Amino acid sequence: MKSKKLFGGLMNKADVTDTHRNALSRHRIVEQAIAIADAEGIDAVSMRRIASDLGATPMALYNHVANKDELMGGIAGQLLKEIDVSALDPSDWAAAIKTGYTEFRRVLLRHPNLFSVLQRKTEVSPDALRPIELAMSILQGAGFSPEEALKAHWTLSGFAMGHVLWQMTNPLLGGDDGMTMQAHAMHHRATLSTDDFPCLIAALPAMEAYDMDSCWEWGIDAIIEGLKVKLAQGG
Repeated sequence: MKSKKLFGGLMNKADVTDTHRNALSRHRIVEQAIAIADAEGIDAVSMRRIASDLGATPMALYNHVANKDELMGGIAGQLLKEIDVSALDPSDWAAAIKTGYTEFRRVLLRHPNLFSVLQRKTEVSPDALRPIELAMSILQGAGFSPEEALKAHWTLSGFAMGHVLWQMTNPLLGGDDGMTMQAHAMHHRATLSTDDFPCLIAALPAMEAYDMDSCWEWGIDAIIEGLKVKLAQGG
């Protein structure tokens, strides 16, 4: 009876081990890495930490992800896959482009701790490249040449990433000093000379009611209007 119970116990442990092994996948590992980074920052992400959270051993993870560089590539790919392009209507290229890159901005703002991952030179999966392919097809379908479509994509992507980075680091939006945009505006109004800074002081009312979403809308609309001019000139 004792040996039977012992044998049964060993089988149960083996079953649990097999369950953990079968449950592990590259997708689960990448998703857990993103969850850790979102909560604690990218520096908290390690193979050991991910393994601990998933109830596995670090060595088991290497059966699915070869190294940390591959993990970072998987994270970058997963972020790009989060871009929801289901609402895009390619028949209206300007509206589709605005919707797509606005969605890209939304994903970046959703994962501010992972912004640096997209700046790394990593391998990106074909699935993650599909939003880019869609953007290129919409732009080329509108009449831009492949080279012009690529330039437009780089311009729009650069604007989206730069805008998010500025929103994350802009000291006027409430930095380490704890001052809000309104507080900064009031401080400038009290300390700056109208003779030396007339333009800045004239803009202070807008600073007090600053809205980064409306700023994004203004900027991307300006780029798209410029693209329309480029397209008309090319035609």
